Amino acid sequence: MNARLAAAFFAVSVATASADVGTAAAYSAAKGERALLVWEKGRAVFERGPALSEAPRIFSITKSLFSIGIFRDAVKGGISLARPVSQGPARGVTLGDLMNQTSGLDPMSGQFYSTGLEDKARVFSAMQPPRRSRGFVYGASHWEVLGEEIVLASGTPLESWLRRFVPGMRSDVLARWRRDGKGRMFVSTGARMSARELLPAAREVLAGMGRGFGRWPAAVKNLLATGTPENGMYALGFWLNRNALSADAREIDVENSLDPPPAAKFWRQGCLSRAAPADLLAMIGTGGQRVYVVPSRDLIVVRLGAGNFSDAEFLARYFAPPSKASAKERG
Repeated sequence: MNARLAAAFFAVSVATASADVGTAAAYSAAKGERALLVWEKGRAVFERGPALSEAPRIFSITKSLFSIGIFRDAVKGGISLARPVSQGPARGVTLGDLMNQTSGLDPMSGQFYSTGLEDKARVFSAMQPPRRSRGFVYGASHWEVLGEEIVLASGTPLESWLRRFVPGMRSDVLARWRRDGKGRMFVSTGARMSARELLPAAREVLAGMGRGFGRWPAAVKNLLATGTPENGMYALGFWLNRNALSADAREIDVENSLDPPPAAKFWRQGCLSRAAPADLLAMIGTGGQRVYVVPSRDLIVVRLGAGNFSDAEFLARYFAPPSKASAKERG
């Protein structure tokens, strides 16, 4: 971060934020950042970068957006996490199993996201029955099956369902979505969104994890607080920091830990950051695309970019005790 940008940053932002945003922002800038947005206690306290308005691919953050839609649909008495898949090789697997990526399906990411795929139906037709012994396996198949079931359950196209249940799904956002040659949307990845376009969905996470009428179902909130037996760091499309307070917590670089799929014990004491609050939830996309939500702090951090980005490094800087210099700046 150059001196002029650093000076401007401290002038407009650091005085309003409760964490050491400056050192985290410097780390982010050094790792190919395209946007950094910090929303705290109901307002933006820092915004920077072209992807505040430009729309890069957000990769697997798309999974979390579909999860948010399922939760909101469930609140209105619609789709249930306990709903079984009604057709195909995954018949009988629940939507919750798909969202936890514990359905036992082969991940099939390469098949679904091969360049120029004309028809996703060809990939579905080659899908093998699930093997539940696989445990947690990260991949596209769970989510593409989920998309088919959403269409069947709602009786509407995915575009209409997303517009109804996921905040921020304007027509221009949906128009950018990646599709196969038949025009069918991809579910596991495929969206292009700016940091500001992601903010409404992140704010829904804050609201959904809160208390009172209209919040997400208790079963959802409980699972997001505990993880699954197969992966204590993951549930329903979100990465969790729940083990951060454990004396045995071990920081795991998620992006570098998914292939080959590790055993459940690998995740058992895993966390994203020992420095960050344990209730932090993360939407994670390849190459440093992140949305962090911390309900206890009423905090959202959207970071879009590329490069060798580390959650542990960024969050350690963000949640470090403020330096004397920063304290002096805040007056």
